[in-house]
Amino acid sequence: MIRDIERIYGTLLSRQYQKKLFQDLEGLQEKGDSLIARCPFHEDEHPTFIIYPDRPEYFCFVCGARGDWLGYLQLKTGMDFFGALRLLAGEAGIDPVAYDKNAWDDELSRTILLELMAGFFTTSLYSPAGERELFYLYNRRYAMGEVEGSSFGFYPGYLQTREYLVSQGLTDEFLDKVLDAVWSRDAEEFRLTIPYRDTAGRLMGMIGRDVTKKGPEAYRALTDLSILRDSPFLLYKHRGSEDLLVVEGFLDALLVDRIGLIPVAGVGKSGLSAGQCDTIASYGTRRCILCLGSGRERKDLMLKSADLVESRGMQAAFLPLGDEYEDLDHFIRATELKDFRKLLKKTCTREEYMRGQMT
Repeated sequence: MIRDIERIYGTLLSRQYQKKLFQDLEGLQEKGDSLIARCPFHEDEHPTFIIYPDRPEYFCFVCGARGDWLGYLQLKTGMDFFGALRLLAGEAGIDPVAYDKNAWDDELSRTILLELMAGFFTTSLYSPAGERELFYLYNRRYAMGEVEGSSFGFYPGYLQTREYLVSQGLTDEFLDKVLDAVWSRDAEEFRLTIPYRDTAGRLMGMIGRDVTKKGPEAYRALTDLSILRDSPFLLYKHRGSEDLLVVEGFLDALLVDRIGLIPVAGVGKSGLSAGQCDTIASYGTRRCILCLGSGRERKDLMLKSADLVESRGMQAAFLPLGDEYEDLDHFIRATELKDFRKLLKKTCTREEYMRGQMT
């Protein structure tokens, strides 16, 4: 099950609690999907303080102040960590059983570091060094908007990344403590980067892909992903959706998300886990539509995943692929958008799915 603070943040974000939390800031206004206001941490004549819509974080692009809602409450009101946690938990209607302040400190340092790295990687993808990875995406028929919207990046290597972080004001002491604890040093060939956020939208992990390889060996966790084991990929965008399409793979999920026809979350090659299923159910999803690929092994995995879904009180449905398509990504790339629309209308029950497998 996901951690209490993640569930508190996810619940409050679904209710747009940031509008209440930051309502007393001067100059508060909407800017696209975000909120922007005058920064409370320095003298500010113009709005420079960004409040994100999809994660519990803020950033001032003048003084550099950044953090999460717990940190903001402590700085702004003077309350301690546990007082701030109790306030947010009460607003969410969640009783945090136990939470360690040191764990929060570590997670906040982790997400701040990874956000900086992700921005650097995104810029690097469009540099000459990222040309191979960018062409790989285009060769897979990703449009420019799909590439930009999916937050892909290019990892230029550990040394260049560390040099960039130092240029952004991070100290060697901080990097020795946090970067080396978070980042894998032996994955230099996995250059195409995919950010992995928890269900509250906090950037907690990174996946790398070696574009010269195929299959599972083409992917590598660039960070320790154990903190995300119960957080389905992209669920932060679709918390509480009545219907949720569950697919196998990061690129499959990103592609479906960019198309925008149905809420989607991604799981690993082992299918939907019990912890991931608990998380989906905790946010109020009523039906999981499973599409984990074709072939006997994948079909068995879909049935096992359906058992988990139904045991959590949700409805399980199936999106059947023809055996000529390896997975949903393959189907979408080999057909047209109208065919994907038609496929979504073929969602079926377990009984219908089983009958189809026997004919």
